[in-house]
Amino acid sequence: MQDGATYTVAFPLTGNFKLVCLAHPDMTATIHVLAESTPLPYDQAFYDRQAASQRVGLLSDARASAYVHPNRNAVVAGAGKITGTGGGTQTASVMRFMNATKVIHVSETVEWTTSEAVTNHTITFGPEPDPTNLIPPSANVTVDADGARHAIISSPSDAVHSGFITEAPQDRTGLPQAPLGVTRFRVTFIHPGVYHYICALHDDLGMVGEIIVLP
Repeated sequence: MQDGATYTVAFPLTGNFKLVCLAHPDMTATIHVLAESTPLPYDQAFYDRQAASQRVGLLSDARASAYVHPNRNAVVAGAGKITGTGGGTQTASVMRFMNATKVIHVSETVEWTTSEAVTNHTITFGPEPDPTNLIPPSANVTVDADGARHAIISSPSDAVHSGFITEAPQDRTGLPQAPLGVTRFRVTFIHPGVYHYICALHDDLGMVGEIIVLP
């Protein structure tokens, strides 16, 4: 669904219907359909007030989670919150790199860490990869001993793609534990220059940044 788009569903039968966003499985809701002769428990104004109150709380929590990493060469890649309500779960995401611009020296390394509970992000230098194949990292990305992905960039024209940076899904009783998520991506810069990067999923929302590398 793009901004401004609408989608209409008709409910010819009574009952309780759960819905979910397939792109964001923690984003759920419930539709209670009553018989036409059954009085509604509340009017629309009540639900509007309730939604406004929940929206303020959720956005406040999301902003609070958008912390700045204490390491001067670290960037937080997105932040998100999931909260429970009577109708399901609500989600909010901050589609930004926190402290997106860094000034470093040659041979230093910058690390991106996700603080995102809702959606995936990428750290992408150079041309965007095929939009149908964003999940894996580019071939020039390796894995450090602690599980973080790592790349070396020698020119602002180099293309490097982190692949999806995302937390592991919530574990559930009776199911095997989910593997650890890839939540960190490092880049070492070996030549001076200005290196622009984006989240290939959310750059159109303003999720962009740059690394300024001094001699």
